[in-house]
Amino acid sequence: MWPFTPRYIKHAKLLHKGVTRFINYKRDILPPKALDQINGLRDQLKAAIKARDSKLIDKLHDQINDACNKALPDAKSGEFADNIEVFFVAIVVALGIRAYIAQPFQIPTGSMQPTLNGYIAQGTKEDPTPNIFKRLIDKAAGKTYINVVSDHDGYIKNSVDYVTEHRWLVLFTYSKINFEDGHSISVSAPKSRLVDELGLNDHLRIPTQVATGPDGKELLTPDARSIRERAAGRVFVSKGQLLARGVLNAGDHIIVNKFAYHFRTPKRGEVFVFTTHDIQGIEGRPDFDKAQGSQHYIKRLVGVPGDTLEVKSPELWINGKPADEFGIKRVGSMKPPYAGYGSYGYLQQGEQKKLGEDEYWAMGDNSYNSSDSRYWGVVPERNIVGPALFCYLPFTSHWGPIW
Repeated sequence: MWPFTPRYIKHAKLLHKGVTRFINYKRDILPPKALDQINGLRDQLKAAIKARDSKLIDKLHDQINDACNKALPDAKSGEFADNIEVFFVAIVVALGIRAYIAQPFQIPTGSMQPTLNGYIAQGTKEDPTPNIFKRLIDKAAGKTYINVVSDHDGYIKNSVDYVTEHRWLVLFTYSKINFEDGHSISVSAPKSRLVDELGLNDHLRIPTQVATGPDGKELLTPDARSIRERAAGRVFVSKGQLLARGVLNAGDHIIVNKFAYHFRTPKRGEVFVFTTHDIQGIEGRPDFDKAQGSQHYIKRLVGVPGDTLEVKSPELWINGKPADEFGIKRVGSMKPPYAGYGSYGYLQQGEQKKLGEDEYWAMGDNSYNSSDSRYWGVVPERNIVGPALFCYLPFTSHWGPIW
């Protein structure tokens, strides 16, 4: 037996304890590859502690630090292993609440409108930016004015990550337009809205007449050079070039109660959040981003185990009669702005769906524009995160409890 515990062993044990907490509290948002890497490093650290291999422990210290920082690149960097216990005690409250009690969540799409808003973007021809006072007022209501002009000359990165999406303070989404030389331009908009409605892709591909000189020869202006090189798969952007423009209304920010389902079963009619893990109708699609891993979806829970569902537009029928839960009934009432339920996919007109044990059925309130269980099937009980509790941003008519 060893007569005392060396200092490096004590630090290594604290590191092992800290990285274990990091994995537990961040498991649901860590990319699968990053999670596997960190788990592997933790196992190596455990073996190195047992073997009292100080050199390997020092090496793993840096590798674990680097892996954890890169796993969540938008988190603030810090000395992961220095004062490791202090670091994790500081985040245990916030991450513990997030992991087990409540979690902030932003509505990404319009599938739950008009109950909850996703991002709504509209491109404009002119700069929509008003004076600073109106901007401040509108910001509180979730409206952002976008007018992105390049501050850099260079080639846009020629890969799928020419635009990348990021999170700031967990709550806010922004994107980066990335150049080949490492330069980037940040835009306060999600990637999907930036490249489509706000016009980034259009602005990067706008046909521009090639300029010619007095002798009739082509002038290799930045615009002309950009046109020529698009055929080769490269896009050159000039400083001062317009990249995106329009108005963005932010998706609602909500709190999800992750504690509730530990003490009660999910209730038909409530708005709930679940993960897409192993739902083949979602993660088996060719366009699913496997690198991003499982995602969180929000829908209305319209069917619980044992229910038989049928759409008789505009109503949703459950167990042989029109649903009488408030949220479901409101959609089926067709009282504006609700438009009723559409019969598609597994619930085409005249077809019924019987739910088995541990199977739940999710549908969006914006039924005619919602990718939901009608298209990709049931939500397994193990995927359910919790009911949507409260909309806390922006300060619109949606602010308050969610029904």
